[in-house]
Order: sequence, then structure tokens, then C-alpha cells
Amino acid sequence: MADEPSELPPKVLNVLKTASEEILKSQDGYCFTMDNSSDKDVDDTFTYNASELADLAEFINFDMIGEEGDNLDSFNHLITKTNHQDLTGDRKVLKILLESGIGQVVPENYVVFLHYIAYISNLQEPFDVTYIQGRRPKRFTLGNGELLPGLEIGIKTMTLGEHARFIIKPELAYRELGCPPRIPPNATILFDVHLVSYLSPDNILTFDKENRDPNLFDKNLVQVKKYHLEANEQFKLKNIDKAVFKYNRALELLHLAGCKSNFEEIEMMKYLNKLYTNLSLCYLKQCAFNKVCRMGIEAMKYSERFSKRSAKLFFNWGKALRLLKDFTEANKKIQIALKLEPQNESIHNEIRKLEKDKEFHRNIELITFKDDNNTDDNERLAPEFWEVFNTHLIEFYNSDDDVLTVMLNKNPNDIEVVKK
Repeated sequence: MADEPSELPPKVLNVLKTASEEILKSQDGYCFTMDNSSDKDVDDTFTYNASELADLAEFINFDMIGEEGDNLDSFNHLITKTNHQDLTGDRKVLKILLESGIGQVVPENYVVFLHYIAYISNLQEPFDVTYIQGRRPKRFTLGNGELLPGLEIGIKTMTLGEHARFIIKPELAYRELGCPPRIPPNATILFDVHLVSYLSPDNILTFDKENRDPNLFDKNLVQVKKYHLEANEQFKLKNIDKAVFKYNRALELLHLAGCKSNFEEIEMMKYLNKLYTNLSLCYLKQCAFNKVCRMGIEAMKYSERFSKRSAKLFFNWGKALRLLKDFTEANKKIQIALKLEPQNESIHNEIRKLEKDKEFHRNIELITFKDDNNTDDNERLAPEFWEVFNTHLIEFYNSDDDVLTVMLNKNPNDIEVVKK
């Protein structure tokens, strides 16, 4: 052994020492050697290669950073009183639903296909990203120990297509040992998970057989195009729910097929971008503004190369953010759309609407939230509010916009007036 002090935690050293002693006692002829020579080319910390680092830049998430030294309640800044479920009853696995799925939750012992981004306590750089590992979802079988215990608990609450965030305490993650060099001891882990699909043990045999077909991608692409056209027709007929179902079915097929060549990857990314863009418009029509934003985020994960050039995607994304009153982010997205299509009149109209909405909201805030410390959510709105609201309502009525949003107190009488 080298004379220099080891950087491994004492508990890890004790485990290794005990294990080696047991093997030496029970076996003959085993010899352990260690190379203690210094090697400047070897870095004992985990690093990504150059191409992975370039891809990883897409997944840097500054929202993951908490307060410096915040070790007691990791990711605490992401949790509110109402946005999460305690899945274990002792806060060892918390779930934040990002987007609902469809159908029943995953049954026991099923095979699941997941995409995820995993973060360690208060670090914005993820330690594991499935999106840069062939852009195909990872496959796990529930019930046989393939997943971290806390993550399996979370997955078993998910439905098809669902996006969820799980905050998992060390006891149900990597425990006191961690997983050096990437995972330190006693680390709280956060997983952003997309449940792409799941199959029964019987159906997985058929899936594996079909998956060996060298022409699988082409066959799936034919089905994807079929669903895409059918969804477009349903959208034209204003059957938005049916369109959403078919777009999502096409997405599922693309994810499961994966890609085995540059050509297949380009085709896959083209259609992913189309599908996410069309879904963003569907959700905009349904006034599901958070889902519109989610489609933008997913498009950038899966088909970043093409999504960066999609003015429609950023237009829908920006409009949703405006209607959510996030004017700063809305402006960023709309400006990207404008840069892509400088002559597009719809984008210029959206910029004008954004400025009017900002002014309207500013006026409303001056009236309804004069003193944040003494605000009563159930208090009736002041007469000045109705003057500002009526002016904005007339402008909305005379415009070509199809949605108006406004921040209100919780007084039921005022809400009823606005509805009328």
C-alpha cells in the first residue's frame, strides 16, 4: 500500500479490507496487486468525454442549485406545500408531478422504458442523462432490484407518458457508501423521469423478437407517419383530444424504435420536432399552458438540432408563458421565434400582445397587491380593478386572440363577475 493518505472514505476502506481478508482466508493462490505509481494522465474524478460534454450542456439546470451549504434539506427550494406527494410517509421519496400520463399505473413486475436526468444534491450538472446514451429510453424490469429502491417506488406511481420529479433520500438511493467517484456518500438524489412505455412480461418477448428486425425503424416510421397524418386530420376537425392521443402514440413508437445510424437519427429528430410542436399547439388550444412549456422542454431534449430552428415551437412556447404571466421568459422565446422568421406577422402581433399584457398585469398588481404582507385573498377587488379589466376585455374582444388570462383574488363573487 502507498504511504500517502487515501481519499476513500474510512467506511469504504473498512469494507474493502474486510472483503479482501475474507477472500484470502477462504481461497488459496489469490494474489492482490495495486499500482501506486502516480500517473498525470489519470483523473480520479468522474468526467464526460468531449462529445458527451457538448451534449450535456443542454441539460445544465440552474434551478437545481440550493443555498450554499444546504445539506439538510437538499432540493428543498423546489418543494412547496402543495406541489408534491410523500410516497413513503417519512419524506424519503417525494414526487412532483410535471405532466400527467394516461391509463393505469405501472403494474408489478412489468418492464418499463424510461428517460431520465439525475442530479446530486444542489449541483446543476446531472450525473446521469439517458438522452445522450443513444437517445433511446433505458429498460428496467420492476421487482428484481435493477432500480434504486426509491426510484422504483416512484416509478410504480406513474402512468404511460407521465413526466415526474422524484427527490430520494440516501436511505433509498446510494446510502452511506455512495457510488464513487460520481455519487458521494449520503447523497440525496433527484430524478426527472419520463415513462415512455411499459410492457408485461409476456409482451416483452414479442417486443424483443420484433426488435431484432433490421428494418424495425423503417416499419415504425411508416406507423409514425400514419399516426401523424391522422392526428393532423383530427386537429382540423377540432377533435383535439383525439389528435393528442395519436401524436403521443407516434412519439411512443419513435422512442421505442431508437436509431442505429446517422440517417435514422436525423429522421427521428425531424419527426420528434414535428410531434412536439404539434402537441404544443394542441395543449395551447386546451389552455394547458404548462404542458405547452413541457413540450418545448422535451423538444429541446430529444430533437435539439431541429427544435432550435422551429419558429412555431418557440412561438407557442412564448405565448403559453405570456398567458402564465411569465413575461420575461415569454419575451425570450418570442424573440427566438422572431429571429428565425423576422417577417412573420403573427410573431410581431404576439410581441404587441405581450407588451399590452405586461402593462395590464402591472396595473392589476398595483390595485390588487398593494401590500403583500397584508393581502387577503378573499377580499373583494377594488372598483379600479374593474375599470382596468373592462378596458382590457374590450381590447381582447376586438382582437384575434382566443385566450385571456388574469390574476384574481379568491373571492367567489369576483370570480363569478369575471366569468359573466
